[in-house]
Amino acid sequence: MKDYLKLGFTSPQHLYKAIRMSRKHLVSYFALIALILTLSMASVLISVMGALREDGQEITETLPAFEITDNALVVEEETESYVHQTDSFLFFFDPNDSIQEEEIDTNVERLNVPIGIGLMDDQFYLNIMGQPLPVSYEQIDGFTDADFREVMSEMGQFSPIVLFFIFVVTYLASSFSLLYEWLIIALFANILKTLFRIRLPFRKVARMALVALSVPTIIFAVFDAFGLFLPFTLEITIGFSVYFLYASLRNLKKNRTI
Repeated sequence: MKDYLKLGFTSPQHLYKAIRMSRKHLVSYFALIALILTLSMASVLISVMGALREDGQEITETLPAFEITDNALVVEEETESYVHQTDSFLFFFDPNDSIQEEEIDTNVERLNVPIGIGLMDDQFYLNIMGQPLPVSYEQIDGFTDADFREVMSEMGQFSPIVLFFIFVVTYLASSFSLLYEWLIIALFANILKTLFRIRLPFRKVARMALVALSVPTIIFAVFDAFGLFLPFTLEITIGFSVYFLYASLRNLKKNRTI
């Protein structure tokens, strides 16, 4: 497995060698990349959680009284929607249905804030390091501002259960995100091999796609682990991965015609 990792970083123009990857190595390689992403995301979350309690208390100081009733955010007094930013949070309080999820996602990325929280008119919305996590109000019926204050006050407290929960959630989120990007790159790889008129089954080009994807993914994971959040990482990742595949398939075509 380490040979394929080395291949991706030192000789991406020869990624076609990954078509010989066994199914066992493929699963292990995917699990390894997902684990790297998990450790990167978890390290950021743990470092951020040290300041979460203070930032959470700042947010709750101006929080209006509310209750989740009948799948809706109900406030005791008429309140305008507002946004509150701290170092750790970008908090949106929107009982008037004037803020969209896309606005939260865009501002979290633009302002380089690790966690976005949205108490929306009809749902509880989270964005953790670019990963959207919507929660239906049906699941938290009866939730009040007092409950929210309690949750925010407990932020930053570490226990084995909390750490395990963080690891499981981030691993699942990382795996789904990686799988989504892998599918995109594999489809591009399939188009490229058709243009080059190379006969390879989809499962073979998918192996090449995963190795190509792993290079920018690991690089950005290292940046994230050190708190260096770069914009347009998905677009850059896709761009470099497709270029690596293009160069590799071109070499494969050339070698087959010699």
